[in-house]
Amino acid sequence: MISRRVQENAILIIVILALVGIIVMSFDYGPRARMVPIPVAVFGLVLAIVQFVWQNMRSADELQVDLLEVLTKRKSVAVPGAEKKVAVAAPESDPAKWRREVTAYGMVLLFLAMTWAIGPMPSIFLFTLGYFVVSRQYSWLRGFVYTVIFTAVVYAVFVYTLEIQLYHGYLEPVAEYFR
Repeated sequence: MISRRVQENAILIIVILALVGIIVMSFDYGPRARMVPIPVAVFGLVLAIVQFVWQNMRSADELQVDLLEVLTKRKSVAVPGAEKKVAVAAPESDPAKWRREVTAYGMVLLFLAMTWAIGPMPSIFLFTLGYFVVSRQYSWLRGFVYTVIFTAVVYAVFVYTLEIQLYHGYLEPVAEYFR
């Protein structure tokens, strides 16, 4: 039987080879077309190499993660007289769970509607600022500063660097009328 470390290294080597393949294939694209896959693949390659080094520098006991435990939100509990910890299911009935899901879907729909109506840049600005303030993640001033920085970075990446024409929204003719 193959050890867990060898299995993980084999999968990681396959991922690394796939990312290198994406980088090599991307050089056949035009200059603008390769501006997305190459940085993403390079970033993934760096993360995969860090993961490879990390998992081979630690002992095998530190690397044991039960994916089923993570996915099912079970908690491991030490049972007296047992060799291993036993996974115990988390309570299934969370009365606020459906509200959180509806809120999450509502936020996505709100952002999509805003993007359709007024375009991506105003939507990014308003949605990000609204999220920071409503969630009380930051104060008004700090949320505003972070929102301006984030919006400027997104604008710089897509409009200046990638030279993408942005959609101005369904309501652009209305805005043009008032100019």
